[in-house]
Amino acid sequence: MHPKFLEKIQSNGFQELTPIQEAVAYALTAGHSVNALAPTGTGKTFAFTWPILPQLVPADGEQLLILAPSQELAMQLTRVVREWSHVLDLSVLALIGGANVKNQLKQLKNHPEILIGTPGRVLELARSGKLKLARLRTLVLDEADQLLHDETLGQIEQLWQIMNHEDVQVNLFGATAVDATVPAKLFQREFEVIDVRDVPMPVQIQHRFWLTANEQRNKRLRQIAAQRHMQAIVFFNTMKQLKLTSSFLMHEHVAIATLVRGDSSSTREKALRSFRNGTAKLLLTTDVGARGLDIPNLPVVINFDMPRAAETYTHRAGRTGRMNKPGTVITFGNDHDLRDLKHLVDIEINPVIGQAVVLHGEGDVKRQGRMIGTASSDQRQDISTSAKLVGGQPGQLKVEKSLNSVMEVPGSRWERFEREKKAKRKHRKNKGKPVKKDKRRINSGEK
Repeated sequence: MHPKFLEKIQSNGFQELTPIQEAVAYALTAGHSVNALAPTGTGKTFAFTWPILPQLVPADGEQLLILAPSQELAMQLTRVVREWSHVLDLSVLALIGGANVKNQLKQLKNHPEILIGTPGRVLELARSGKLKLARLRTLVLDEADQLLHDETLGQIEQLWQIMNHEDVQVNLFGATAVDATVPAKLFQREFEVIDVRDVPMPVQIQHRFWLTANEQRNKRLRQIAAQRHMQAIVFFNTMKQLKLTSSFLMHEHVAIATLVRGDSSSTREKALRSFRNGTAKLLLTTDVGARGLDIPNLPVVINFDMPRAAETYTHRAGRTGRMNKPGTVITFGNDHDLRDLKHLVDIEINPVIGQAVVLHGEGDVKRQGRMIGTASSDQRQDISTSAKLVGGQPGQLKVEKSLNSVMEVPGSRWERFEREKKAKRKHRKNKGKPVKKDKRRINSGEK
């Protein structure tokens, strides 16, 4: 590793490299093309930043191109890479769709060494001749399985034809494997596969299922947001539901931000900034925010809607518990959703109903309510699950079940509390009303 990087790493308090950072270092430094796979939140951006940047030559034109599937991920990559490129006197330019293209063209005249962007905008500039890729040395595809799919695959094919690509090092990074025949055919080279998804990592993510009726999900979100120091990314399957929930929460004066396709890059950047600095308590998004988005120390991820695929659940969950920090994933739904979730990600969990309290920053949730399932009627329990990948395959989660914060409450005591609460409510309701006389006592002549 470059001495200046090593000094900066130590000053930033990094203790040790993650498995993916160790595994790819030699291959990238040696110029090999790699297909690197690692779980979400394990430092893949640093894994290719630290070895590649020292290979670049200052003031020698465009040498590194990093492509990302979304504007948010491209902006995040720009922020991270720029911090480290500054150490080596290298410049970074973001070429992101939705941003002001005139400003990008102006900065391209300075021939920055590092380009980070989305395929559509990069292809647009390359076709017009404004972006020269002849001197490119390294290409990185972050979240490669998404980039080498459907429309973006065609865009990357066209970009590859524009490049003088015979000597270009191509690196694929992601948490989900891409069909190996696709990059092999497109780039005409062999890739060194580095897969550390089955390497044990100290994961502290707890997975929860909260039984919640559809019409109660908005109120549940409002209750969660009311807790102190609370922040969560909330995932929706449709824009329609996201907008309905957004309107409800704003009416309830809940500080939120929304991250959706179609908004300008400045609007989306503003939403992320308000969430990162704590101004917004909830970030509402669709799966556009499930890939690569890094919010340091995010305590909670909420599935407002059930994810449609195991891979989707995995990437959503990866927004919390990053870099070995604790986190909690909460899924709303009914009994049918619970069965679907168990089939989807092999989770065995007894749902809990009742008022929820999230212990922020500790990745723990305590329940005040009654357990459904195996718990006895005179107990209240908190079932937690620690999920890990099985055989290195994303989406296939094996769950180890454990009991946390078990509180034994005698049934008679619990029932007495309920009776007392009911009596108090009845007393408040009848307070000030005239007492009705017993007709039977009046008819019998009793006074």
